Amino acid sequence: MVPFSKSSKSAASNLNLHRRFHDVATFVSELGGPNGRVIEKVLIANNGVAAVKAIRSIRRWAYEVFGDERAISFVVMATPEDLRANAEYIRMGDIIVDVPGGSNSHNYANVT
Repeated sequence: MVPFSKSSKSAASNLNLHRRFHDVATFVSELGGPNGRVIEKVLIANNGVAAVKAIRSIRRWAYEVFGDERAISFVVMATPEDLRANAEYIRMGDIIVDVPGGSNSHNYANVT
C-alpha cells in the first residue's frame, strides 16, 4: 500500500469539492466539520447589478453542488422605489422585506 502523498491528498480533497451533495446540511457536515453552521438564507441588502450578480452566482454554485439552484434562499430588502421599478433582484428573491426608501439619511441604510 502506497501512503498518500501531499499531492494525492490535495487531489482527493479537490474531488470532494467538485462532487454533488444531497443538501446544504450534508455539504457542511462533510466539509465543514462537526461544528459547521448551515446557511439556508442569504440577505441581499443591495440593489441593482451587484445584487443580481450575487444571486446568480450563488444559484449557479448551488445547482452545480446540490443539483438544485434553490438550495439556498434569498431574502431581499426592497424600497417602494425598487418595487415600483420592478427591479430584477426583487424578482429573483425568494422573500421580500419592505423597507423605507428616501434619501440615505432617512432610510434603512442609516443604522445610527
